[in-house]
Amino acid sequence: MKKRTQSASEEKILKGIGVSPGIVIGKVALLERERTTFIPRKIIAGQVSSEIRRFEEAIETSKKQLEEIKQRVFAKGFRQYSYILDVHLRVMEDRMLHGETITMIREKLVNTEWALKATLDKISEAFDAIEDEYLKERKEDIRHVVERIQNNLMGEGLGTIEDLEEETIVVAHDLSPADTIQLNLQKVIGIATDVGGKTSHTAIVSRSLEIPAVVGLAEVTSYVTGGETIIIDGGEGIVIVAPSPATKKTYQLKQRHYRYLERELLKYSTLRAETQDGHYLTLQANIEILEEIPSVIQYGAEGIGLYRTEYLYLNRKTIPDEEEHFQLYKRLVEEIAPYSATIRTIDLGGDKFASHIELAEQMNPAMGLRAIRFCLMEQDIFKAQLRGILRASAYGQVKILLPMISGVEELREVKAIWDDAKDELASRGVEFKDDIPLGVMIEIPSAAITADILAREVDFFSIGTNDLIQYSLAIDRTNQYVSYLYEPLHPAIVRHIKGVVDCAHKAGIEVGICGEMAADPLYTLIFLGLGLDELSMHPMAIPRIKKVLRRSTRTDGEHLLKEVLQFSTARETEYFIRKEMAERFPEDFIQCME
Repeated sequence: MKKRTQSASEEKILKGIGVSPGIVIGKVALLERERTTFIPRKIIAGQVSSEIRRFEEAIETSKKQLEEIKQRVFAKGFRQYSYILDVHLRVMEDRMLHGETITMIREKLVNTEWALKATLDKISEAFDAIEDEYLKERKEDIRHVVERIQNNLMGEGLGTIEDLEEETIVVAHDLSPADTIQLNLQKVIGIATDVGGKTSHTAIVSRSLEIPAVVGLAEVTSYVTGGETIIIDGGEGIVIVAPSPATKKTYQLKQRHYRYLERELLKYSTLRAETQDGHYLTLQANIEILEEIPSVIQYGAEGIGLYRTEYLYLNRKTIPDEEEHFQLYKRLVEEIAPYSATIRTIDLGGDKFASHIELAEQMNPAMGLRAIRFCLMEQDIFKAQLRGILRASAYGQVKILLPMISGVEELREVKAIWDDAKDELASRGVEFKDDIPLGVMIEIPSAAITADILAREVDFFSIGTNDLIQYSLAIDRTNQYVSYLYEPLHPAIVRHIKGVVDCAHKAGIEVGICGEMAADPLYTLIFLGLGLDELSMHPMAIPRIKKVLRRSTRTDGEHLLKEVLQFSTARETEYFIRKEMAERFPEDFIQCME
């Protein structure tokens, strides 16, 4: 993209996706990496072997580079992030990436660069059909791997950001996982990229390292050349290039205020999530990788309320077996002890497997063969996971959570498979706990409406508000034309949640929320009034939620809920809630009233 001309005094405000909170002001270090270009060319049959050899040698060189980076990461004391490079090493072994490229060279008689690019396009097309945001962004892992292989094919090196000499804000079109974990933490104070999302590796690592970051800015690199002053507001998802003196002063004040609040909030991390009138609410954490557990502990979570297991199935040649599941979950429960870990079973669909499972293409995968529906069709895959969970239960506290249950018939089918898995282990003399709590996610309207029936069959509910909102309001929140209709405070959603909580408590089981709403303190008093037993969220959100709880009463929540249930629209409800919270917590919610 051609750089835009901009006068030194011209302030530019860009809006992106805030993935790691915090406010920083600093000079730009621009990481420019030209897109790899090559000349597509035809080859003759006699050149096929040499082209395949070039491809395999480039892969081996790429592997060696990643292993060297891993060693440097270990030397810096960041061993916990090496899993990111392990993902890329597995991608290089991927059957589709490797096999399709070689097949293309042999059958189409094209050079390796051309064949590799065609393979990447094919894989990218498959990933573009995925609805799940986290899984969709794994396409970037494959793109980064291909970029590295292409550069090695052409004898070109990749730039580095290890040797920064002063505190800077790194600006780039994108950061590969190798880039991100090589950041010099003493020098990099912020990150801004053109692309990326909330679940990209840049987002995950920047949150873990507490580096303020904004991604998905589209064109931030076109407004800087390096050395300019910029401001990053990771909470609001804003980047300001060449801020005016007045803007800079405003954000310096916001920065001091933010740092003060962070210090104050951390004081709540070790305190009980208890209201002033003695009501206790369990706060747990949502995680995707075991390396997040230190943050879970640091921010005061009492266990894992949602452990997503999809990552285990991606970018690999084989399906994980029972032993691999067992080893992973065993480590999970041991590291989070004495608290429990709630493991959600596979929430994948056939279209989400890039290489090792062949299923028919689906017109609407979000409502097709995915999650528990996929598990009921592929019972051997499902049972391997269930046996792994059962075996891990002998080493700590485990709960099992079933996604996308639409009714009691599906649930009963799962319970029969669950019993079969127990019988298989018992026949082998394998130790496990027989009383593992079994729960279902309430994320489909049919499940919410029949919650009274489901509650008689399970030990707990976990409400997945992200999908419940989308399915209930018939909107795709990633669709720019209808995303404005994604309204967590829509009367239908509040009533759905209330109905599910009432049914759960009538049946004597606990109910929590694990969707994004749980992490927003704006909704905490409503959840308190609704009588929820548990909230599960990103670890960093926990101290803020504790603060709201410890400065409120259960009666406050009940009174607030009574008012909320009188409103007819989401807009009325949100205005009321923001006004109430700004009055109760002016230091935290005053911006909501601007």
